[in-house]
Amino acid sequence: MADPVRALQVDPYSDEFQQSPFAAYAALRATAPVYQVPDHGFYLITTHALVREALRDPVTYANSVTSARRTEPPPEIASEIARIRAQGFAYQSALGLSDPPRHTRYRKLVQRAFIPRALAWMEPIISGASRELVAALPAPGTVDIVRALAWPVPVYAISRILGLPDSWHEDIGRWSDAATASLGAQPLEPERWLQTEHDMIEYQRRISAELDRRRAAPRDDMLSVLVQPDPEEGALTNGELVWFIRELMVAGNETTTKLLTDMVLRLSSRPEQWDRLHADPDRATVMVEEGLRLASPAQGMFRRVTRPVTLGGTELPEGAVVFLSFISANRDEAVFDAPDEFNPDRRNVRHHLSFGQGIHACLGNVLARMEATAVLRELAQRVDRLEVVDPAAVRYLPSFFLRGIPELPVRVHPRHA
Repeated sequence: MADPVRALQVDPYSDEFQQSPFAAYAALRATAPVYQVPDHGFYLITTHALVREALRDPVTYANSVTSARRTEPPPEIASEIARIRAQGFAYQSALGLSDPPRHTRYRKLVQRAFIPRALAWMEPIISGASRELVAALPAPGTVDIVRALAWPVPVYAISRILGLPDSWHEDIGRWSDAATASLGAQPLEPERWLQTEHDMIEYQRRISAELDRRRAAPRDDMLSVLVQPDPEEGALTNGELVWFIRELMVAGNETTTKLLTDMVLRLSSRPEQWDRLHADPDRATVMVEEGLRLASPAQGMFRRVTRPVTLGGTELPEGAVVFLSFISANRDEAVFDAPDEFNPDRRNVRHHLSFGQGIHACLGNVLARMEATAVLRELAQRVDRLEVVDPAAVRYLPSFFLRGIPELPVRVHPRHA
């Protein structure tokens, strides 16, 4: 009899997987929860218990992974890319690819800026942006909900947090796209590669200039917090901060945009959920949690094994790279009843791993929850429902690392037509 594990072939770089990975992940959870990807070498970790086990052991499963996360540029443009990169700051890992003590230093910086007082200051800004953008939806009418609502709300918020001009909104979106273009994706076309590199150099120069301005004249914003010297470790340089801020910028808008868009698609075929939201706008809180579980905008995180270890009965050698699949763990039948169903009333709705856990958990999770909840509450007041024009035509980004819908035309049905 054939070995079912050997017969199972999963390619996370394939279009079929990236558009709908759920059947493959279910098969892996059942037969090979620690699965080595053919031709790529890294392991997919797919059950809730095993993902949590790795997240809770950051010493054995280190965050400093330089391979597997991104595809590499094609050889024919490698020299040109090196020339472009030489015009900017050399790469330095920040929160996303570092471990203590370097990680601790950066995390302290973010915690200073994301204290409850700062988040309380952001709440009326987020609520105001949500109210303005929802009010601007054509009702009745048809609109791309990504460009009209899901994208501008978090971009507006992270701009205000960092202290960047409102006129930079389009640039922030373009820079975020460039920063994530090669994550868990097939190799980019040469022209796209070169454009992303030019966009990153532009980003570095403009942010570096803003950092210099904050040192000369501090303001009440996050950039001013970041340039202040730490009493124990001194100040970070612009060469360190541009990479750190890039992570904050991407994390500050990617999760919310992708979450909101996925929720609009999911709610399009569930009018009863709209009815319950209208009756109780505070229900938005648990709807966001269930939306996070199912959407899993950051589908997982890579880790590097620092010592020989056994995980789920599989021996992993020192140096092995694993991908902790949040999106698979969040649909684990052993944890969530009817895991593919959208059910905000499930008793363990907050047990998802969409923001990770432990010392590397996403610090922006409170902001993302605040943004998505504000948008849903505002929609509850003004919209009867949002109906996706053509659900069959929906396509996700070509990535197994980030999961999002780049465009989603919807019909807006007003609350009081």
